[in-house]
Amino acid sequence: MQPISVIRDWQISILRHSQISYRYLLEQTDPAALTRYRDGGTGWTALETLCHLRDYEAIFLVRAKLTMEQDFPDLPFTSPDSMAEEHAYNQQAVWEVYADWVKNREAFFTYLADVPEAGWERAGNHPRRGRFTLLDQLMLISWHDLNHMEQIVRTLSEKLG
Repeated sequence: MQPISVIRDWQISILRHSQISYRYLLEQTDPAALTRYRDGGTGWTALETLCHLRDYEAIFLVRAKLTMEQDFPDLPFTSPDSMAEEHAYNQQAVWEVYADWVKNREAFFTYLADVPEAGWERAGNHPRRGRFTLLDQLMLISWHDLNHMEQIVRTLSEKLG
């Protein structure tokens, strides 16, 4: 097995590459399609999904900070569907959303750069997953990016492909 520091570096690399992949996807897609087609006909549009990524990136940073600064804190969880409706995700400007997501992600990377080795095993209480270390959080974010990439590609390919 690779050292955990190598696995962490791979996860951070995945997060950096996913930003690039999302940018390419957005550049290659008719902007109207990003707000028109819904996952399964009634789910999120590609823009709503991107807004979710942006907003949850900020939540991920809050979770990481709480994990490092408190002993076993309750980690925040906000309903994604409520956020989408409350913030009118589908009315936002795609490139502004993307830029804000990148900014949020860079703030997350900057924060992680200063985490000491022992900090990766610190944990908080995730409302759905229970004990959740900082390393677990990093792994979840990589999965989160890929999960929503698949969602966007599938939604668009069903309509445009």
